[in-house]
Amino acid sequence: MQNFYKGLHGGAAAAVAERVSIACARTLVPEEKELFLGELGISYLSAAPQNETVTVDASVVRSGRNLTVVSMEFRQKKTGKLMFTARATFYHLPASKL
Repeated sequence: MQNFYKGLHGGAAAAVAERVSIACARTLVPEEKELFLGELGISYLSAAPQNETVTVDASVVRSGRNLTVVSMEFRQKKTGKLMFTARATFYHLPASKL
């Protein structure tokens, strides 16, 4: 999934950010609580070259009763250069009482 300039396409990076942030949020939010992605912000700092391995580090910034915020950093594995940063906000949907 590369763009015209032979770098990682921004949409592919956003899809990875979404999946990683959900997995990270699930470390604190139980499965019975449904998560709704309310906001996903990405800063594209530099391109990920073709055939480059990228590592993603994610951490929960805040997790409360109704909200969880996850922060991520995408780095080149070889050099450690920061390529993208992302921040996702999840809203917890109330469990149905039926």
